[in-house]
Amino acid sequence: MKLIIHRGTKEIGGSCVEVIAGKTRILIDFGMPLVDENKLSFDEKKLENKSIAELKAMKVLPDITGVYNDEEKKIDAILLSHSHKDHYGLLKYVNPDIPVYISEGACKLIHVLNVFTHKQNHSNILKPCIVKHRIGFDIGGLHITPYLVDHSGFDAMSFLVEEKSTRKSLFYSGDFRASGWKKYLFDSFIKHPPKNVSCLLMEGTMIERQESSFSDEQAVLKGVQEVLKKNNNIVFAYCSGQNIDRIVTFYKAVRHMKATFIIDPYIAIVLHVVKNENKNIPQLDWRNIKVLIGNYYGNGDMYIEKIVKSNLKYLTFDIGKHKIKTWEIGSEKCLVVMRDSMIPLVKQIPKINGATVIYSQWEGYIRDKEKASKFWNFVDTNNLILKHIHTSGHAVVKDLKSFNKALRPKILIPIHTFHADQYKKLFDNVHILSDDELFEL
Repeated sequence: MKLIIHRGTKEIGGSCVEVIAGKTRILIDFGMPLVDENKLSFDEKKLENKSIAELKAMKVLPDITGVYNDEEKKIDAILLSHSHKDHYGLLKYVNPDIPVYISEGACKLIHVLNVFTHKQNHSNILKPCIVKHRIGFDIGGLHITPYLVDHSGFDAMSFLVEEKSTRKSLFYSGDFRASGWKKYLFDSFIKHPPKNVSCLLMEGTMIERQESSFSDEQAVLKGVQEVLKKNNNIVFAYCSGQNIDRIVTFYKAVRHMKATFIIDPYIAIVLHVVKNENKNIPQLDWRNIKVLIGNYYGNGDMYIEKIVKSNLKYLTFDIGKHKIKTWEIGSEKCLVVMRDSMIPLVKQIPKINGATVIYSQWEGYIRDKEKASKFWNFVDTNNLILKHIHTSGHAVVKDLKSFNKALRPKILIPIHTFHADQYKKLFDNVHILSDDELFEL
């Protein structure tokens, strides 16, 4: 068995790993970079009107033969760990005849994003092969076992890849943590890990970051409850619309404080499409939930407009039954979940001056005030009180150590990290690779 990390040995994001066993070739993840060659935020506009050859020359697309839609298929399959763009975002360039193995929840989230984005940015998985927790399957000379993990990306997976002829094995951690509402998955894995793992590819997003003062989702829940307790009307909460764990946390806080939970049509759709995977995910007909509908830029609600043009049009009736308008907000305690794109509507809510905004994402996104000008203008213009209440979607060092100790791999290879050199200070079985380096197990 051989492997090549095409991207990820020295950066977070853009993950792509090739595994070769005899005539069998697979890829694990096919992500869009988060940073460019200068470690500045990657500009997705760079992709516009570029050929595959041009994007290869720019080192945006990995130089892999037989994967792209302008050439003959030579890759047998792609395994996708979860629905964050840094793990699947370049999929639109892939030959559509290549089957994609993915969890049902992650597949649904990738497709629902297509409803709200421009067609040129769509990722359509035409041949999804749905994988389930600990249910193995074969691809040529490889046997694959997926493991559901705790992560801020819903229905995320790790993968055990075994070469059938030699029994050599590779474990790809993907992104994981031990601090979410599915922490039990991490605990179960530590108690019952796969045995005789030859090589572990383990993420290290948090290797150099300090742990948050909010250690887990339970701590975030308590923090949000405290903010709601001290505020009698409007509290804003910034988070990703696809961070299901965080949406659940917000809803639990709202229910406990007997407040109203206000989401927008996009989040309403996201919650709807994943409801079959987990009956504990809030839905439109649950108590205390309202959907904010309004007028963006004088053209009506831009999210409703996109839903009406999609195969989810039938949901507009239910959304309408639970709608709330900007002028109706503020008479009672409520939590309004929002993003930058919602500012033109949210700023129309009366009496928001001096309200509290909970920022529930990585603080690095707003550290540069010039790049995060939309957010800071919204905060400053309305004299908002900022509270950072967040816990990471990635494992902290103590959990990385527990993960490695449980698996006991012969070799540990860093991936999804800017600090591969730090691994040797923490683990004694480290082998550091470079991007595109061929490694034989």
